[in-house]
Amino acid sequence: MPEPGYFLTRCREELVGLLAARDVSINVAEVRDVEGGIDADLAVPLFRIAKERGENPQALAERLAGSLQLKGTRFASATALKGYLNLAFDRTRFAQEVIADFRRDPDRYGSAKTGAGRTIVIDYSSPNIAKPFSVGHLRSTIIGQSLHNILSFLGYQDVGDNHLGDWGAQFGKLLSAFARWGGEDELERNPTAHLLSLYVRFHDEAKSNADLELEARDWFRRLETGDERARSLWQRFVKLSTAEFGRIYDLLGVKFDSIRGESTYEDRLSGVITRALDQGVARREKPAAAMVTGSDEVGPDETVVIIPLDDAGIETPLILQKSDGTSLYATREIATAEYRVERWHPERMLYVVGKEQELYFRQFSAALARLGINVPCIHVTFGLVRLPEGRMSTRAGRVVFLEDVIAEAIRRAEAVVRDRELSPEEKTHISRIVGIGAIKYADLSQSRIKEVVFDWDRMLALDGDSAPYLQYAYTRTRSILRKAEVRSGNDKVPNPSAFILPEELTLLKSVARFPDSIVAAAESYEPHRIAGRIYRLARDFSAFYDKAPVLKAETAELREARLFLVEMTGNVLATGLALLGIEVTGRM
Repeated sequence: MPEPGYFLTRCREELVGLLAARDVSINVAEVRDVEGGIDADLAVPLFRIAKERGENPQALAERLAGSLQLKGTRFASATALKGYLNLAFDRTRFAQEVIADFRRDPDRYGSAKTGAGRTIVIDYSSPNIAKPFSVGHLRSTIIGQSLHNILSFLGYQDVGDNHLGDWGAQFGKLLSAFARWGGEDELERNPTAHLLSLYVRFHDEAKSNADLELEARDWFRRLETGDERARSLWQRFVKLSTAEFGRIYDLLGVKFDSIRGESTYEDRLSGVITRALDQGVARREKPAAAMVTGSDEVGPDETVVIIPLDDAGIETPLILQKSDGTSLYATREIATAEYRVERWHPERMLYVVGKEQELYFRQFSAALARLGINVPCIHVTFGLVRLPEGRMSTRAGRVVFLEDVIAEAIRRAEAVVRDRELSPEEKTHISRIVGIGAIKYADLSQSRIKEVVFDWDRMLALDGDSAPYLQYAYTRTRSILRKAEVRSGNDKVPNPSAFILPEELTLLKSVARFPDSIVAAAESYEPHRIAGRIYRLARDFSAFYDKAPVLKAETAELREARLFLVEMTGNVLATGLALLGIEVTGRM
């Protein structure tokens, strides 16, 4: 039985030791994985070391390749090519150790205890009350959920916190709009759609009626000071909206450990401002020009409470309070951060928020440090979802609603399974997981940094590099195992020497690389690293399936070995998709 960890990690560590014995010092990160190589599995670039020694990189590589003592190691050979030292695995030992790694806990292959005893808070989704979910809300929601899954899989005690936008100046506008034009029947029948229409109308009307903005500010002041009418209406908006949000979260399979609105921290706001002033961190002054902090607008003639951030290289201060005494988004965020630190004692806090908030999060992090909150706040940024005609805007009514996208995805999946020999219940279940899987994978399979131009066909793709392709690959593995009457988690250990075809070894290497993709995704906060790995695994499985008969293998020994490889592949596909928040099914 190999020592804890996974095969590739052990190989890198062993190679570092082999080179150290030859007076060559490298770190594990310098050992590169060679995917698709013929004569190499790992490679070490020697340019840095050769430069330090005044040697030719290729000559150094050749000398090391000829002098490394590989007997008894995980390596069969060492070669030199263009300044790289290339190592090839001992195939039998490679197969033996990867199989042993998998058998330790097949359903959690790739997991680790890296985060044991360490807590991370993840702020994700965080929609605004009184607005329907748009496709623009999708990214924070599913990126955050995937990171929650990934970090938990690595042993972290991570807390998924949905910080609902249920407070702020926009509610003054909404209360004003509802008082003027709202309809009780429509509010009960279709709450968020009705409230959105009122919000859009308010902004349209305010273009020609400046008094509306003053009226809205007065409504928000009434809300913050406890006016009965304002509070009662606001509470209805929150209750109706959260019920709709819950239905969407259930469809998406998204869960949270904590769901708290900005209003939850209302009793902390005055303390934040008082402490900031008393500590000399904040001061009252009139800003030089109009500023925007979060979603709250501040005019140039107001005397406000600010935290100057010039010494942090940030020209724009963070505003904590308006001249009329009302709070701002930043005030509530600071109060929230204080609560999270007191409640969960995290080593870091992740904020899965669009890249348009980059300046704000620089301000926010710098302000927290000045207030003595030294827990790192990491902005996990992502590109916006745009429409072909431009940026989405709820104010302008230019938006694609997420519920419409989900319904269309399920409808397209239903068309695919309509003629298959499945029960009605199976068709309904499969259509849901295939349609929603397609939506999630279309986003999570690409770098979160990229902006996304919304395209129905790309979002709902059911073939190519898509969730349905991976789900079908998983289903194929289950079908093979059913036909072979192999029980999940069978105790038969395959002969590692049985794998001789290139397609067998390539597939096994793809399985071996899976744990690395989880670590990379956690370190970079990029779920697409897992998506890319399992897509490559599915392709390698397809090539294996075409070239290596499983049920009709030439010998019983080979049949058992290939069946085990099929089981490994299916488990890894299921695990990888689960980390992305995507379900699998045994039949499609």
